[in-house]
Amino acid sequence: MSDDKKSAAGGTSSSGGYGIAAAFYDTLNSHVDYAAWVDFIEAVFRRFSKKKPELVLDLACGTGTIAIELARRGYDMTGIDISVDMLSYAREKADAAGVDILWLCQDMRSFELYGTVDAAVSCCDSLNYLTDRRDVEKCFALLHNYLSPDGILLFDVTSPYKFKNIYGQNDIILEDDSVFCGWRNDYNEKTGLARFYLTFFERRGNVWVRYDEEQRQRCYKIELLTDMLKNAGFDVLLVTGSYDMTPPKENDERIYIAARAIK
Repeated sequence: MSDDKKSAAGGTSSSGGYGIAAAFYDTLNSHVDYAAWVDFIEAVFRRFSKKKPELVLDLACGTGTIAIELARRGYDMTGIDISVDMLSYAREKADAAGVDILWLCQDMRSFELYGTVDAAVSCCDSLNYLTDRRDVEKCFALLHNYLSPDGILLFDVTSPYKFKNIYGQNDIILEDDSVFCGWRNDYNEKTGLARFYLTFFERRGNVWVRYDEEQRQRCYKIELLTDMLKNAGFDVLLVTGSYDMTPPKENDERIYIAARAIK
């Protein structure tokens, strides 16, 4: 599957559900180096946080792999996702890993916390699943509200390059020994809206069982996202296309943005 945590293999969007994709997400994304991703998250914390964060929110956490890795490294984690199915897998994985994480089933446009957090992450293009810019603005406003003064927000989005050149009107096949996924893309460059039509086949003995799911994302220009962050009370600290924190290149497929909550 793609390395997009919530694209073809596990959408955590504003619509809920995703039970079908949740069941196959970890299997089809087993190639993703989540440890390296969390290394990058910690590097951002070290560079921009005035002190090491203790309480950290993983917003739209999916099946919880990044939250669990952060918990292993000593952070007090809260994971929020709208999908009960995603959170069910996350809880099982956390129990197996021996880490204690607060899991909340909430919408990223209207979530509530018990108090503030020192940092927040939202990984694997979660914000692209908010297809109305007003919902992104709501999400940023809530993150600003629940971050402590000078708290750090780090998130990533799928780049315009990837929407146009990798998704486009292309078809993608993903498979392992027990799961096959046919992924059809329909990206409208004018509207910025992408529709993903997913067909999963799961092997059950000698029989393959079919499941179908449709997901949507919207492409956001980086300038629009940084403007929305500033309007929500954030100071934009970093825009990069790679873990080395260099400026984005034209063909980067993922853009990482870090910001500080100014209060």
